[in-house]
Amino acid sequence: MSALVRHLLIPATAPAALVGLYFTPIALFGCVNRGWLALAVVLVSAVAACATTAKGTQARLQGSPSANWWLLSTLVLLTPIVLILGPLG
Repeated sequence: MSALVRHLLIPATAPAALVGLYFTPIALFGCVNRGWLALAVVLVSAVAACATTAKGTQARLQGSPSANWWLLSTLVLLTPIVLILGPLG
């Protein structure tokens, strides 16, 4: 699996899921259930961002060239939090 897919496209599913929830009709899930699903996406993304931050920091301390990829994954995984607090909230 290439680094682009592993560190950018797979983590990008979290913000895409959140935007997808935003555009789903209320009649499909209901307002409360959409909120719970959005909260679940944000929490899973935040936990994954903490894990990738730890992995990236460990890789940077070891001098590994993959450290920048892990930190890019962290930034992508933090975007659902920014979306909820900003334009979608």
